[in-house]
Amino acid sequence: MLVFVVLSSGCTIPVLNIEIPGLPEIPGFGGPTVVQYEHDIVIMTSLEAVPNEIDAGQSAKLITYVNNKGDKPVENVVVELYDYCSGLFTPEITTCRDNKAGPTKCEIKKLLAGQTIPVVWTLKQEGEVKLKTICPPDGMKVLVKYPYKTSSLTTISFISETELQRSLEERTYKTTASYIVTGQGPIKPYITVEDKQPVPVFKGARTVLALQVSNKGTGQLASEASKDNTKIIAIPRANVKITNLDSGGELKPADDCPFKSGSPDDDVRLIGKDSSKMICKVDISSLDGKVTKTTTKHVEVSVEYEYIFTKSVPITVNPKVTG
Repeated sequence: MLVFVVLSSGCTIPVLNIEIPGLPEIPGFGGPTVVQYEHDIVIMTSLEAVPNEIDAGQSAKLITYVNNKGDKPVENVVVELYDYCSGLFTPEITTCRDNKAGPTKCEIKKLLAGQTIPVVWTLKQEGEVKLKTICPPDGMKVLVKYPYKTSSLTTISFISETELQRSLEERTYKTTASYIVTGQGPIKPYITVEDKQPVPVFKGARTVLALQVSNKGTGQLASEASKDNTKIIAIPRANVKITNLDSGGELKPADDCPFKSGSPDDDVRLIGKDSSKMICKVDISSLDGKVTKTTTKHVEVSVEYEYIFTKSVPITVNPKVTG
């Protein structure tokens, strides 16, 4: 089941000349209307230790359930116990549907839409315990990492000079705003129109677009890019694709546009939850004479990335009672 959030405000909706399945009809807005589908796609529905308190020398089970909330399969999902106080506990995966990579990692080749898969570790306590101990103090930690691709679509409204003049004279002119539809996934790419819409079309006319990428999920970006032979956490620029911006087309990016080639000039890093805003001037002169009244175009942007999130649960170890 798809879940989406609609953010809207103010004025009139432009007439869309494209079909976007599943969009609700919203009566109007001033700023852009943003339809956001599910953010967190792969989740741990629970993580528990059974029992969560043991005596020295005993064992406990760590159980998590990994679920795909999206509407398509997710491949190559990694589930790993990565912080468990080595030396005090010895872990071994006992339940993993596909491949085990050592005693701590489960690799799920394909997690189907709506599917839930259990992953279970047995934790044998083997180190000496003299005092009541919780180790690690903030709980044993399990991470999930998965690759994903998210796309978004932004509408841009245009108006001819003649139609603009007529509507101003007749006092029927109304501003419009973009409809932005973002697909499923925690990392969301956005193209926004920085000018008032509908954008007037004439010889030499330009408009300004901006590209930004945001983390809307509860985890963090895991993709690595290389810069000066150093690995950094960033989305490789080749993994960001902007379509319908074309040097020979109706929306022609300027030479100094940071994504004129259809991908950003550099890898995309997030500062906190957002990337910096990349501003691009776009020549729309070729629309002059083609737009007799108003029209709507659209620009699509997609991002491929790896995402990672974690959960933790404490296990308490009591010393053996002697004497």
